Amino acid sequence: MIRALGPVALLVALAALLIFTNLDGRLLWDDEAETALLAQRVLRFGVPIAWDGRDLISQECSTDYDANYLWRQTPWLPIYATALSFKVFGVDTLWARLPFAVLGVLAVLSCYVLARVLFVGRAPALLATALLALSVPFLLYVRQDRYYALAILAAIWVLYFFFFVLRRDRPFAVLGLAVALTVLFHSNYLICFATVAGLVLAFFAARPNVRAALRLVSAGVATVLINFPSITVFDLQGKGGSVLAAASVKQFVATLVWYARQLDLYTLPVLFLAMLAAVGLLVGGVRWVRSWPSPETCLPLAAFCLGHLLFLSAMPYAFFRYVVTLLPVCALLTAASIVALGSSSRALGAVALALVLLVDRADLGRGVLDSTLWKYVRELTNDQPGPIAGMVSFFRAEARPGQRLFVSYGDLPLRFYTDLEIRGGQGCQSLAGWPPPDWIVVRHFFRFRMLAPEGAEDEARTLRYLRAELSSGRYGAVELPYVDTVWENIPEPGVHVYQRAREGPRITVHRRIAP
Repeated sequence: MIRALGPVALLVALAALLIFTNLDGRLLWDDEAETALLAQRVLRFGVPIAWDGRDLISQECSTDYDANYLWRQTPWLPIYATALSFKVFGVDTLWARLPFAVLGVLAVLSCYVLARVLFVGRAPALLATALLALSVPFLLYVRQDRYYALAILAAIWVLYFFFFVLRRDRPFAVLGLAVALTVLFHSNYLICFATVAGLVLAFFAARPNVRAALRLVSAGVATVLINFPSITVFDLQGKGGSVLAAASVKQFVATLVWYARQLDLYTLPVLFLAMLAAVGLLVGGVRWVRSWPSPETCLPLAAFCLGHLLFLSAMPYAFFRYVVTLLPVCALLTAASIVALGSSSRALGAVALALVLLVDRADLGRGVLDSTLWKYVRELTNDQPGPIAGMVSFFRAEARPGQRLFVSYGDLPLRFYTDLEIRGGQGCQSLAGWPPPDWIVVRHFFRFRMLAPEGAEDEARTLRYLRAELSSGRYGAVELPYVDTVWENIPEPGVHVYQRAREGPRITVHRRIAP
């Protein structure tokens, strides 16, 4: 038994090493800081409150909380997980990320458990686990103080119980599916709905019997009853109306293509695997096709991915973060493909494995040969201070607690790491009547366009305010030696910064030098 579990233990240990190494090496970026700040409010007020009398937490022009400042933009479970860590260990970058790093390690172990249920033999299960443990997008996301690791872990168990319900009549599986879906809902409700859409397609692809269908319906009804009160708290009706108003066929198709390309580049190289499979068909013939491992599993998994993407493509925004729960599924499908290729030719299997693990396919498309995994290891072993780290260091050294700072973007990390009174960012907080700030930072991109219709009006007002202040002659400029990259530590694969930028506009801080 110990010998059988040895490879799994090694893979989990490797994943832990890659996840925990230098976990606090980079500061929290804006989305992480949002979670951490709300966790601090939980410790003070018991619930996530956006306004504490001085500082406002908002990234959507004040539409992310209700009339009583109760947070409703995102579910609360990740916030409470962070608050618990802060309560036990203290408030810091490491403790903000620790709960999710632990969940990331558990996700690797859970992937093996799921693969053993779905596939015949240990080889596909071990390979799928290795692919997930060495997936750079997976590693980047589970190191974040955000819902990602929690959602990935919950989604793995959703699939585990889903297939259990399909194949066996066990009451605990129905309950387990309802609980796993509930955890996923309270991690991120958008991903939960996309997961349900994926399960619907997977259900039809699996062609279950009537009793299995009734068991799945029971799990669905239980999930709805458990989570129905939260629909009002998170204003899902209003958000659903906004989505429908912004929907269009053109946007749907463009978003679907974008998601498919992102998955192909960063997790499941469908085009390359298809080309290798064509070679395998020539080498192995029809007999090789019949030897494909667990087709009764692979087809529902592929349908699950498709349903997930179809739902997400109807949304007015697209981010890789919304498909993070597909990373384990892609690892399972990729493992099955590599095992199948290896059964035709070991050389084909080796080429496929090297392509998936070692080659940065996005760089390859640009004519550059590099390794995503190697870039990740370089990042872990080298300090990479970015604009947020530079500003935090500067203000800790130069500013006094309680001084006023306006920053056009990046207010949330600065609120977390300093004791300044900060306005700006994307909260649309009024500047009328606010005394002239002691410091002003205008990022080179200013800020981002928001979905809230009030965002454009607030941007125009803010630009007029800044022009008046900076032209008053009361401020002197200080240039910091940090390139003003947009995000400090965003995990999105296409825009993640592995190395400190050397070229580009610098951060400029305007210090008030006259009353």
